[in-house]
Amino acid sequence: MTPELPPAVDVLVVGGGPAGLSAATWLGRYRRSTLVVDAGQQRNLPADHAHGLLGRDPATPQQLLAEARAGLAQYPEVVLHHGTVSSVRKDESGRFCAVVDGTEVSALRVVLATGVRDRVPELAGIQDHYGTDVHHCPACDGPAAQDQVVIVLGSGDQVPAYAAELLDWADTVRIVTDSADPCFAEDQRAALADHGAQVVDGVAEALVGEPGALVGVQLAGGELVEGDKVFFSYAHHPTHELALELGCELDHEGGVVVNGFQLTSVEGVYAAGDITAGLQLVPIALGKGTAAGVACATSLRGHPTHGASPAPPTRRFRSG
Repeated sequence: MTPELPPAVDVLVVGGGPAGLSAATWLGRYRRSTLVVDAGQQRNLPADHAHGLLGRDPATPQQLLAEARAGLAQYPEVVLHHGTVSSVRKDESGRFCAVVDGTEVSALRVVLATGVRDRVPELAGIQDHYGTDVHHCPACDGPAAQDQVVIVLGSGDQVPAYAAELLDWADTVRIVTDSADPCFAEDQRAALADHGAQVVDGVAEALVGEPGALVGVQLAGGELVEGDKVFFSYAHHPTHELALELGCELDHEGGVVVNGFQLTSVEGVYAAGDITAGLQLVPIALGKGTAAGVACATSLRGHPTHGASPAPPTRRFRSG
């Protein structure tokens, strides 16, 4: 990464996770001058491994990021900067003016790949266990819980369905509602009971056991709920502050609305990865980033671009 910031680029990519780096890779292939601003807050960094990537299963999140960043080195048009974008707006000429670590940078296009923020439980020992035997994604880490006892933490209406996902792998699922009051509707509790899932009303206080050798979760009253792994579901919030500033349309869950080319409701602004609706998995983020990068790059055809980037004509070279 470099601290140097170009004053103007074809494309500003906000976010250096799988979606952002994938978009930047394809922008580089199309020779569009690109600035990637990476705050280093990738959602899956605590995980021991990322799974389900064709040909790279498993790999640590750090390995994937290092390889992706190294791959960008073959594209001199792409600059990778560690920092934050505090604001971005569209001016009267249609250019985007962003503030990157206090410096103004202009761009013809923007790709938002800022992801989501998970609400992590306030639990003694969580930082030591998170990513090893405490997880937030059943699809990502559920297979590692095969034939084990899984504890699910959470009290929202979504928790019973979330816990049911883990029945694909776990021998036993125990939900700790993290509330002194009973949670979930009676029909939800009945459905859970039909599938052998247990519900414990109580407040989780601490993890018991060493990382990789979890014994269970201790409740505020001293009771130990035994289990081999913990999954939690409280809330995850799309990091959509810049999308709001730009006026992008959001869905009912706060995700950025895009079309099939990852274009938002604001012309010139694309979005990819977990900030958009759909399954939140690394392989899907890579695909969405690719679509955003290609669509963004080709949208610049016929426009004056920065540096050595080409600006091919817009007319079609075919008869009729």
